[in-house]
Amino acid sequence: MPEIYKPGYLEAIFGPMKSGKSEYLIRMFNELRYSDIKGIVFKPAVNTREPGIASRGSNMQLEAIVIDEKYPEKILSHLETLECKFVGIDEAQFFTDNLVDVVEDLIKKEYHVIVCGLLLSFRGEPFGPMPSLVGRANHVTRLTAICEYPNCNHWAVLTQRLIDGKPSPYDSPLVLIEKSGQSDNYEPRCVNHHQVPKKPKT
Repeated sequence: MPEIYKPGYLEAIFGPMKSGKSEYLIRMFNELRYSDIKGIVFKPAVNTREPGIASRGSNMQLEAIVIDEKYPEKILSHLETLECKFVGIDEAQFFTDNLVDVVEDLIKKEYHVIVCGLLLSFRGEPFGPMPSLVGRANHVTRLTAICEYPNCNHWAVLTQRLIDGKPSPYDSPLVLIEKSGQSDNYEPRCVNHHQVPKKPKT
């Protein structure tokens, strides 16, 4: 039977919106309840959609400590007063690149770290520190979703942002938290149906 806790170990979970990332993370930490291993999860303050971590596809929830995404080093300060071996970081893409240094510090201190988030932004470009974290991970879990473009249903690996039902242009804000009642929302898309108007050609 594989060990749950691996000292100095980094796992990365990534995928587009609605791919089950939060549910995957919640399940991993819920399993700790049946062991003597203590874990704690952190999330960025910019994500105000819910107080903790919640799965869109189920009623599963998980408590999390909110950290100002501009100062990921505060994660280290919290851990000085907490006894745990397992550390989860949700929505890692919203933190500054300093999160990479924080995670490397945790690994050296023999924590088992799990980072979860979007690898690519709605523009289809590397998002925050996630690519660097994925590149450093001992184990990577890539999740996919189903493309929500009408009558498609192919595997989706990208995230589409819509404003009033139309694709958000490249020059719109990089970070825009989805809230109920807003005219903008996100959905998973396959490569063929992912659209970013005004995106510079490479």
